[in-house]
Amino acid sequence: MTLSAAEADRRIANVLTVGTVVSIDNGSGRARVRIGELETPPIPVMQLRSGTIRMHWMPSPGEQVTIAAPSGDMARAFVMGALPIDGNMVAPDAGSPTMDLGGGTLRIIGNLYIEGDVEVTGDVVASGVSLVHHTHGGVQRGGADTEEPN
Repeated sequence: MTLSAAEADRRIANVLTVGTVVSIDNGSGRARVRIGELETPPIPVMQLRSGTIRMHWMPSPGEQVTIAAPSGDMARAFVMGALPIDGNMVAPDAGSPTMDLGGGTLRIIGNLYIEGDVEVTGDVVASGVSLVHHTHGGVQRGGADTEEPN
């Protein structure tokens, strides 16, 4: 095989590959990924959206991810997304999309409109008032209204 043919084979093999996240840098949006015995330098992690509407989360160390390298050039590589490993699926079935935050917090900036029912197993706090533990002032027997919740 000639040197140019070997280089073409190498680039084709690098266009799309699978690796394991070694470390992340949330501030730069980059991750180091082990592919076989090799480890990448910090490479960008793709976001679902990055314009006016942004959706961002970083992979976890140990997570299996796909890496794309345009024209097989690892200097231009980026992490595309994750692959489930060891039956690590979250959704109970195909009709129930599920997000497991692993004990973390989901933050939504902006308004949220939900068309349908909402079920919560814990407390709901709105403007510092607990839905479960709030009290009311001005309570009187009969048909009178109470004051706003405390």
